Amino acid sequence: MIKTTTLLVLILSLLGTQKALSQFETTGSDDFGRIFDLTYDTTVPNKIYAVTLGNHIVVSEDNGTSWDLLYSLLVGQGASIRDLRLTPDATGLSFAAYAPGSTNSAIMIYDIQSETIIKNFPLPNQSSFAYPTSYRFYEGSTDVLLLDTNFPQGVSTEGKTYYTANGGDQWNEIYYTNNYDTVFINDVAINPADPNTLYLSRGNGSTDVDGGLFISNDAGQTWTETLEGIILDPITFNPEDAQHFWVGTGISFGATEENLYVSEDGGSTFSTADISWTEGILNSINVITYNEANPSQLIVLEENEIAISEDGGTTWQNIVYPDENPESYYYGLNASYNPQNSEEILISANYIPLVSSDGGVTLSWLKSPYFVSTGTMDLFRNETETHLYYGVQFGFVHRDVSTGVDTPYDIVPLNIFSNNPGQTQYADKQTAGRVYTFTSSFLGSNLMLSNDHGATKIQLENIFTNFFTAVASFPESPDKILTAFAGFQPSETKLQHIDFSDVNNIVITDLVLPELDIINAISIDGSGKIVLPIGISVYTSEDEGATWTNSSTGLEVLTANDLIFDIQRDPLNSSNYALASSKGIFISEDGGENWERKTTSLVYTVAFSTETEGAMAAATYSSQFSEYALHYSTDGGENWDTLTNTELLGIAANNTEFYFDETSVRAYIGSYDVGLVEYTIDLTTLNNEDFTNTEASFIMYPNPASDQVSIQLKNESIHTVTLFSVTGEKVMELRSINTLNISELAQGIYVVRVTTDSNKTYFKKLLVH
Repeated sequence: MIKTTTLLVLILSLLGTQKALSQFETTGSDDFGRIFDLTYDTTVPNKIYAVTLGNHIVVSEDNGTSWDLLYSLLVGQGASIRDLRLTPDATGLSFAAYAPGSTNSAIMIYDIQSETIIKNFPLPNQSSFAYPTSYRFYEGSTDVLLLDTNFPQGVSTEGKTYYTANGGDQWNEIYYTNNYDTVFINDVAINPADPNTLYLSRGNGSTDVDGGLFISNDAGQTWTETLEGIILDPITFNPEDAQHFWVGTGISFGATEENLYVSEDGGSTFSTADISWTEGILNSINVITYNEANPSQLIVLEENEIAISEDGGTTWQNIVYPDENPESYYYGLNASYNPQNSEEILISANYIPLVSSDGGVTLSWLKSPYFVSTGTMDLFRNETETHLYYGVQFGFVHRDVSTGVDTPYDIVPLNIFSNNPGQTQYADKQTAGRVYTFTSSFLGSNLMLSNDHGATKIQLENIFTNFFTAVASFPESPDKILTAFAGFQPSETKLQHIDFSDVNNIVITDLVLPELDIINAISIDGSGKIVLPIGISVYTSEDEGATWTNSSTGLEVLTANDLIFDIQRDPLNSSNYALASSKGIFISEDGGENWERKTTSLVYTVAFSTETEGAMAAATYSSQFSEYALHYSTDGGENWDTLTNTELLGIAANNTEFYFDETSVRAYIGSYDVGLVEYTIDLTTLNNEDFTNTEASFIMYPNPASDQVSIQLKNESIHTVTLFSVTGEKVMELRSINTLNISELAQGIYVVRVTTDSNKTYFKKLLVH
């Protein structure tokens, strides 16, 4: 079953009364979902929190059957959320915000009730581009935090550990790798009954000294060492006895005998658990977790085995997973017991999330729609069929849009790694079911043709090149195509004419280009006219590429550092073309001969509506220079509105396809961590919204307003209405009402959030004057 997350956002144009109603959904196949740090809420039954491979926290209210996006971390490109856990009082979620190569890394606390970040601990050494490696809050106060960090130093890495007792106002550096034989810290802990008693488990260093457990009784001013020379990692306390804790050995590659150590006197003495570990590659204990609701239950996650105790660690059952199966258990990362059912355990593993209903003895895959969308995306549409092809795990999924059925092809198992960029696939725009796929290797690259969405293939070309960048078929001769290939240098660009009308005698012709630079798109109209962007120039040909005419008038602003990324012809007016470039969108109204610049910022793809004249859409992808954004126009590209990355919930992506109907455009987005996203923008201009428009599910009027605002939902009942200021502060919350008294609000823009009884959520912007 495909799960969806729906978020409706109304963008109010301050230039007039135009409104764009937008819908955000995650609709990718749940056969590829990868979420981590799965954690049960201790007060709400069957509520689970988890993190994606990127910058999102997700939540399930039904024990993992369906999922919603809960929180987006917006601290720059490449940011991710790690080490998610409940705060000691269970009212919030703490996590490490990791922003590589920046000074934005921090430890944060998200308050579940208010749905806001209530505490932010910037790293004390953030100017060194540090990042958090482990952290722990004191059980009695989230003002007390023990934090380990690593940071680059030249070509090497160093580590520093800090302690604060006053919410980060003052930090004490209590450990520095260079002062302790360059030994790094693997895990940190604070004694649950004493904020001044700290524990550091040590790993490897660059000298002959490794391992050991450091214990301090004075908040890190002085240390004593025990378990000397033993490489250690996870530390876990008995929730009923602060003197009773466990420590597991870490990755040592044979330098340390694998053991699970237990102390019942605060670390003065230790004994080992009676567990016979099997031989693996890393032989590391990764996680030790108590069932807080029943502390007699413990679970230990090792590289290739799980150890379970039902009597507080006196006896153990060991379940071994001898093979590295990417669809089963391998290298556990986190475990969480269901407070309502002690036999139910969530396990985050290296490849997939797992759930057990028998105390950890057997496991099954807990699925979700959140994954990394790799490769390219393409869309085919005609009068009767619509097919979407989106990348995942170096292969792709074909979706029959009319039925919603997803079929995967060429999927690579998660434990197979390759330096190759993966597979590229494009849908033919003329022939339903026809897909071109391209894979590269040192032995040559293969361009394949499928006429059944990818189920079977024939080879069109074997070529020594790295990338397949564009393809287009001739409308009057659909078995003839132009294909563009690229290498790592502009001189490696190739354009080929391929005729496969006789698949037993495929004719390939290398075309002579007027210049050599990357080709990112090809447009061929019904007369056979080719419009071809090469680097920063546009060329046209009327003789299938035998001769070329430079048609770059108006593009002079583009320089050698720029690039044209896309070019499209208006299906409703053959004289109109649009191109997307590093310096914005350009429009031609004379068949691609002359161009006029309409926007100035980086745009990667652009599209004309197939249904409504003047409607257009475009996207800016995630890159070193840009955040993902959507753009739309209703007047042929003269004016554009933008949905920013914040309004798009902080997603990152590098591919987008657009599907237009008469009143809206649906953007299919292959995101980096929440899978396939569909974002629908209503392009209609509504001066007086009413239910005669079947798309109007949420009506709020009048808007702008000064005294009262009425809210109506189509076929829905209102549960909660919440108003937020533009800074995110909650200013009003009411239940089961449809009229808001706003007479006491200051003038300005507010966000109105409406939650329905069926748990749908709608947003609109309200202008109070």
